[in-house]
Amino acid sequence: MDEFLKIKCPNCDAILIINRHTGEIVEVRKPLVKESSGDRFKDAFEKYKIEKQESEKKFTQTIESMKVKKKKLDEFLKNRLKEIKKE
Repeated sequence: MDEFLKIKCPNCDAILIINRHTGEIVEVRKPLVKESSGDRFKDAFEKYKIEKQESEKKFTQTIESMKVKKKKLDEFLKNRLKEIKKE
């Protein structure tokens, strides 16, 4: 017989590791992703992939934002140079 019980909390989906003899909660394993597969390694890898996609998306958005700002600034400077040359 195993020394520990694994019980899933229906409220928060955490897995409680309980010592069978003392009733003490030894460990609380909170889910890494919303839909847990039951395998912590797979869940951790899924969480990593999700975070990587989000980081790449934010990076791409930042690059696009910088390109737009650069274009506006270049246009502004070009117009200012034209104005200065006319004077």
